[in-house]
Amino acid sequence: MLVLYLLLTVGVGLAVFASLVVTQHKTVVDGKTWADLSREREEVVITDPARRGNIYSSDGKVLATMEVKCYLYLDLFNDTVRDRNGQVERDRNGRVKETGPIVDSNFTRYLDTVCDLLAEGMPRYSAAHFRQLLTAERAKTRRNRCLRVVRELIPYSTWMAIRGVPGWDAGVVKMADDKRVDRNMRAHIYGNLAQNVIGFPNATRKNPFTGLEGYYDSVLRGQDGVFKGHRLTRGIYLPEQPHDGDTYVRTDLDNFDTVMLQRKEDGRSIVATIDTRYQDIAESSLRRTLHRYGGSSGTAILMEMETGYVLACANLSIDTARHEYLEMRDANIAVSHIYEPGSTFKTVILNAMMEDPKQRIDTAMRLAFGRKDFGGKDGVITDDHTIAGRDSLSLKEVIEQSSNVGMSDLGWRLYRNRRDTLRTLVEQIFPFGPIHPDLAAPEYRTHTNDLNQSKRDFLNFCYGYSTQVTPLQLITYYNALGAGGRMVKPLFCRAIIDGDRHTEVSPVVLNPQMCSKRSARLLLEMLEGVVEHGTGTNIRNTTYGIAGKTGTAVHSYANRTRYNSSFAGFFPSEHPKYTCLVVIEDIPAYGRQAAEVFKNISDCVVAIDKDLSKGGVKSLWPRLEEDSAMAQQRPVLTRGNQPEIMALYRALRLPYPAADSSAEWVAYRRATDSTAARYAAYTPTEGRVPNCNGMTAKDAIALLHSQGYKVKINGYGKVSAQNPKAGANARKGATVVITLK
Repeated sequence: MLVLYLLLTVGVGLAVFASLVVTQHKTVVDGKTWADLSREREEVVITDPARRGNIYSSDGKVLATMEVKCYLYLDLFNDTVRDRNGQVERDRNGRVKETGPIVDSNFTRYLDTVCDLLAEGMPRYSAAHFRQLLTAERAKTRRNRCLRVVRELIPYSTWMAIRGVPGWDAGVVKMADDKRVDRNMRAHIYGNLAQNVIGFPNATRKNPFTGLEGYYDSVLRGQDGVFKGHRLTRGIYLPEQPHDGDTYVRTDLDNFDTVMLQRKEDGRSIVATIDTRYQDIAESSLRRTLHRYGGSSGTAILMEMETGYVLACANLSIDTARHEYLEMRDANIAVSHIYEPGSTFKTVILNAMMEDPKQRIDTAMRLAFGRKDFGGKDGVITDDHTIAGRDSLSLKEVIEQSSNVGMSDLGWRLYRNRRDTLRTLVEQIFPFGPIHPDLAAPEYRTHTNDLNQSKRDFLNFCYGYSTQVTPLQLITYYNALGAGGRMVKPLFCRAIIDGDRHTEVSPVVLNPQMCSKRSARLLLEMLEGVVEHGTGTNIRNTTYGIAGKTGTAVHSYANRTRYNSSFAGFFPSEHPKYTCLVVIEDIPAYGRQAAEVFKNISDCVVAIDKDLSKGGVKSLWPRLEEDSAMAQQRPVLTRGNQPEIMALYRALRLPYPAADSSAEWVAYRRATDSTAARYAAYTPTEGRVPNCNGMTAKDAIALLHSQGYKVKINGYGKVSAQNPKAGANARKGATVVITLK
């Protein structure tokens, strides 16, 4: 038995010894293999992202840049501390001991502070929304250790402010799913301003952005740095030290050399042609008109005539969720929307006819007006308005009054048997093909009906129907017309910045002479007549000239009570410098709404442009001096504060006609046989309502308040009516309602 025990012990010992020898041998022999495998598992390729370049406006503002934003996760776990017997433990002050990143006392005390910070950083949500969310989550038995408070990224400043709230820092999660919660994101400094021009993220398509961001992506994104590293622990990597023969570089992420696979190059910046002042004016004017008339969308484009630089491009669509007009994603109306232009296309049709070498257009010819039957099915054309006693107009008057019958009559006389010729002439002067602007936005194929298929299609084509174009194509044509026939490409980028070097984007000439200068001059005179005597008189100006064409077209043949309103033209007409196009889609009113937006934009541009505001525009005042009938239009204000009216006359460099220059309030007195036109002192009668007619709202309020009355205002503009009426008996403290128009 003893011998058996000894043999068993010796055998086991020999087996263990043999196993140790074999293991040691494998470790010595295969050690390098295992080390290489370990290093291979830990080695990674680390990317050092390049900083994306900025987008600047032409007036020196930052439109788009990189900004740090964060996902907000909160650890809401909390529990009371209990001893081994299950009893709640308390500190020396008798307070219940708690465990968890945010204790109850700090959660309750500073909850409102945190919710207010979140509502300030995320205006889409209210503080009450966040309070309800966090309170409900905290009340659960199984509390979330990583609650995602909002799906969107929040500003880094808000994230840091929440961390700074007493007792909340430990509850703000810094790493989620092995990733940091902070992200470098593209930020638009001016919010929704010109977003379709700047560009939206476009993750669903091959190009990551739309707009300028997409077109100039290769310039803006730069080149990421790539280098080797090895894994230190979960989510943390260190750069790898270079070996003999490796290319290495000192990176921004560490203080020692590392193996580089690709050099980092930050993106270059670009300067957009957009001027934030003009863009804000265009968007505000367009949005105000859309709200007033209820359209579905609209665009307003302002272009510099000589260069083709687009100084403003507003693209607003209705956001049904917010009931607001905004720059919506993938809604670049100027570039991508096609529509039947209506009367703004009459200029193109007439221009094409003028360029026909086989046809000499006589501008004095008489054309049908009001109604005409061209025979056959659907051969009757009628005008939207008529002039009493007139059944024919000259060609100039046809354009001024925007006569559909007149244009159809002209086309039928000259081209009814040469319809393809007219279409070819139009295609030679109008840019029907893709313009390829420097924006990442789809350009859809424009379309013109077959004019030989039906008489109605041909007649409609003569006054702007039976064809579809984009707003950008139409403004390109009008810009060329104002420039005497020189057609340039619309540009949205002015320069590329590379360090201290600025590379200008030069104008691109699409057609050096789209039409003859004679045709351009004749049409310019007709378009001036549209504003002075025709359908555009609602924007007639007395300080600078506007030449343009109104347009109203049916938005949908299924519902003929909805319209597209447009106005295209240039200013100042004496020496055109700017071209502007406004299109408002799907409005329930037939009228000249787009012209109002055009006028707002042109007024502000003339006021801002120093070359124009300092006398670059030919003044019409001398003509008013010569015409006694028009001289009655000289006073800008019929009644108001005298010091301010005097300042206005000084700015206009006009003599101020005053009977008493010491009075505070004055009223304009027209010339009589015995007295010249002048401003006379106006003194309100005690106990009677002052006469505010013709005053600005500011002056009317000041005058009424000085007499002891309260004021209520309706509308905008100058005072056109008041209740109680001027001179009525009214006690002090009564309310006077003034209507502005």
